[in-house]
Amino acid sequence: MGKSNSAERWRVVIGGIICQFCAGMLYSWSIYVNPIMETHGWERGAVSLTMSIATLIIPIVMIPAGKLLPKMGPTKVALIGAVSLTLGLVISGVTASLPLLYLGFGVLGGIGVGFIYGVPIATCVKWFPDKKGLISGLAVAGFGLGSIIFAPICTTLISSLGPNKTFLVQAAITVVGMIIGAPLMKAAPDGYVPEGWTPPAAAKGGGRDYTSGEMLRTKQYWFLLIMYLFANMSGLMVIGHASPIAQQVAGLTAAEAAAIVSVLSIANTAGRFLSGVACDKIGAQRVVTIIYVINAILLVSLQMMTSFATIALGISGLAICFGAMMGAYPSVVLDYFGVKYSSTNYAFIFLAYGIGGIIGPQIAVRSVAATESYSMAFIIIGAACVVGAIMSLISKKPADQQA
Repeated sequence: MGKSNSAERWRVVIGGIICQFCAGMLYSWSIYVNPIMETHGWERGAVSLTMSIATLIIPIVMIPAGKLLPKMGPTKVALIGAVSLTLGLVISGVTASLPLLYLGFGVLGGIGVGFIYGVPIATCVKWFPDKKGLISGLAVAGFGLGSIIFAPICTTLISSLGPNKTFLVQAAITVVGMIIGAPLMKAAPDGYVPEGWTPPAAAKGGGRDYTSGEMLRTKQYWFLLIMYLFANMSGLMVIGHASPIAQQVAGLTAAEAAAIVSVLSIANTAGRFLSGVACDKIGAQRVVTIIYVINAILLVSLQMMTSFATIALGISGLAICFGAMMGAYPSVVLDYFGVKYSSTNYAFIFLAYGIGGIIGPQIAVRSVAATESYSMAFIIIGAACVVGAIMSLISKKPADQQA
């Protein structure tokens, strides 16, 4: 393989990171909640439902997007997502109606992110069979990077322009970013192998590419779905409740808790990249097991972290674990079910994200309502992570089962 092809595959990664960066605006949602409530006089629960709608729609939409990817190519699929996301932001920016906010940010925004999110992962790993973990980590790290950069910029804009006009600014940024990033993503040639790299012997002899229908008929799929559900329950509970957790457990002020929330996004992004590197060195499934163990320890210990330093360490550690799971699971799916149908296969696994985004935060809400504390939620979800660790130890690749 020549140098031009080597440079081409890195251009694909750059394009993927840019697209994920644009989609990462989803995680900046929390900064809009209070300003929207103050501007329109809506209740917190009604406003927060917007994010729940988007979180539920994203993994569902990833399934048809994954089916379209090999037919239409990564650029066209990503641009479909860009159109939907931009339209959703524009509707959010011009409306004073709660149902239209649900339609704009929740439905169209969720559809847009669902089309965009899986494209860089599936496209980039086919160019880098020699660095699957690293590239998966980089691809999903772009999503977290978007939340880190968008949050402070949009906070400043909201204070001067208000939430509606800030949505319009985000729409403009999305258009520019996707026009730059999407054309850089090109599908790798069939059977692409980088110069100087020889596929491992095990991959030649035992592994194969599973269609989504074949994958759904394996018990390994259901194992991974349940395991990933536990990881998302933990991570999305922490993301959704980081500020009140810090205030309730450690007695922090709202300003002190806000500082921890800012660090959370950085930790989440770092975890995505670091887990990708670790997957290439020690294997994705081993990384997942380690993360579950750390997650469980942090969750059951969180109630005892009663100072700013300790609660910041605990919440940041959980954010790293969540990001690391997001970086590692694409590699696990590739290891289990192959590369050819990875975009659709990962979308079916990613259904756990939407389900976990509902269950995890609801466990937290019910824990506080019943006991005026998050302790019950920490114990329940910590126990789920212990189960996840055990499941990751006993789960085997389909090919291993057949051997």
